[in-house]
Amino acid sequence: MPGERSRLWCYEDVHKVLTENTGSEKIRGITICSPEPSKMKLEPNCLEKMKNLKFLIVSNVDICRGLKYLPNELRVLDWSGYPLSSLPSSFDPQNLIALNMPESRVTLDKLFKRIQCRNLTYMNFNSNQYIRELPDLSSATPNIKKLDLRYCRRLVNVPDTVGYLDKLESWDLMNCLELQTLPSCIVMKSLKHLNLFGCVRFKRFPHIPQEMENLKFLSLGHTAIRELPPSIGNLTGLERLEIGSDFYSCHLPSSIYKLQQLRKLLLYGNVKFPKDVGIGRQAAACNSYGGFSKYCFPKLNFLKKLTSCFTHSKKCLLSRSEDLNFRESIIRFNRLNRLLIQDSKFLKKIPKLPESIRQVDAINCNSLKSESLRKLILQFGRNLGLSPNMKCSGVKDKVLMDSHSHRNLSNQIDCSSRVSLSKFIAIHDEYFPTLDAYLVDFAERYEIIVPGKKIPNWINHQSIESSVSFWVGPEFPSIAVCVAFHLIPLKDSYANNDKHGSICGDIIDCICDIHISTNSRKRRHMAGFTFFDLKCDHLWFYGEPHSRLQRRFGDLMQGDRNHVEISCKISHWTSKFGKYAPMIARMGVHVECVCPPQNSVIIQHNSQNVDDGTELLAPLLSQNGSHTDSDVGDLSSSSSP
Repeated sequence: MPGERSRLWCYEDVHKVLTENTGSEKIRGITICSPEPSKMKLEPNCLEKMKNLKFLIVSNVDICRGLKYLPNELRVLDWSGYPLSSLPSSFDPQNLIALNMPESRVTLDKLFKRIQCRNLTYMNFNSNQYIRELPDLSSATPNIKKLDLRYCRRLVNVPDTVGYLDKLESWDLMNCLELQTLPSCIVMKSLKHLNLFGCVRFKRFPHIPQEMENLKFLSLGHTAIRELPPSIGNLTGLERLEIGSDFYSCHLPSSIYKLQQLRKLLLYGNVKFPKDVGIGRQAAACNSYGGFSKYCFPKLNFLKKLTSCFTHSKKCLLSRSEDLNFRESIIRFNRLNRLLIQDSKFLKKIPKLPESIRQVDAINCNSLKSESLRKLILQFGRNLGLSPNMKCSGVKDKVLMDSHSHRNLSNQIDCSSRVSLSKFIAIHDEYFPTLDAYLVDFAERYEIIVPGKKIPNWINHQSIESSVSFWVGPEFPSIAVCVAFHLIPLKDSYANNDKHGSICGDIIDCICDIHISTNSRKRRHMAGFTFFDLKCDHLWFYGEPHSRLQRRFGDLMQGDRNHVEISCKISHWTSKFGKYAPMIARMGVHVECVCPPQNSVIIQHNSQNVDDGTELLAPLLSQNGSHTDSDVGDLSSSSSP
């Protein structure tokens, strides 16, 4: 008798109770999550008997009729894709604490015109395309702590009263493409996180009349802001700032140097710092990373996209210069840890980077020459102490896949891991549950994300499956993993064999996880990465040194010889236009192994997925010799990212 239980989460039980109207006051919580998108014909008053219902979670279910009743005892209303423009008129949500309705059709002005939710602390309406203006939330939801309005692409105006929500801690407006107006003044003493990234029509940042020391994260990247108000200096606790756009120059006031807690600074396009303060010539010219941080922001340890590192012959850096390349002098940025250059159509070469570098993200930079990519991967391998001439005597993988065979690859697409955009955002947020996760330093990890489909042939363990196994000694050696992602058309009509691997007519987001296990014991999570806005095939290179692996997984080792398996999986993905899907076409692991000899040969049916690299390796090895640990340098002496 499921209608007499306190909690219902089995879909069949919930369907029976709701369609047969057999609920009762004993029910406290209901989860309606269909494994496949489904329609459920419900009576408008199907919840009327459940007076004490406190938790209602609905996902992947479309109700075919209206809803006339919700219990007033609800604490959590979590309904993704809610199909109606408002909640039932009889609903009095005085007890509601969390309202989670992504991709819904609710219009907030209609919702909060007649009700107040003084206990409401969490509200999520991301990807709602029916909200054009926010109501007066200061009276409707005065105690709100988190407000998520990401991807509300029709939101235009936010009234001044919202600027006085003094309990609000996190406010996310990312990619609200039509947003033009925020409150003219912000007095939010509790605010820690404000995200306006991608609000391309937003021009004027609000005045900050009082010190807001709790704000740690502020993203104004890819907005239409051309200057910041002098009151920006009142954000004295700010630790991460993103500013600038591809289309406008942005002038910063001299008060920007009051942000002495700044740790991470991300610059997009032409961002101009003031020169009317004595910060020293070295810092003003950005000739060295150390100089910039020493004279301007003493706690700065991450800087993205310094325009002085680039050459440009005709146009400024981010107006799509036809001759965009790094200068060799970037190697002097001896504290630079991460380099992000995304969606550049003209970047052809990345020179040798400083030893402090930990991550290079060049997503969709499909003009990068293969020689530059090979050198980059080799440099990261050397930083890990992994020589390219290490061989494995137990090579056992026999067949390399023909990457042009769309039909074969499409059979390996995991459609069960495909999710909606709002669900993908929610899953990604689990990787960053707190603000501190956005500020974390990634020491001892090495990552490269670049366009490509060829895993270098010198990587000594390769597989067309999504896992690689090998033998090591009593301790973990340094390990580098290389994964080739292919974007595969979901329908034959989308396929174009001649252009497979180049920019496709879709945008893919995916989350990929690497797991490790030894001696057939329970596997553990080794690494994860979220890829945004993929438009072509990519390589992901991930490496960890011996010391870090031994700390994390040393307890898995048994005896003098250990069998290690590393696997990779796309756990979740979403497609903006529904044309392409990501898949792992091949993966490789480079490691100093003790694999026993085997009589087997790699048979290369097609060289599309494997990069021989012999013409590059010869001069590199003759120049640098056989790389040992001493060639890499003492990584511990370099600064934290």
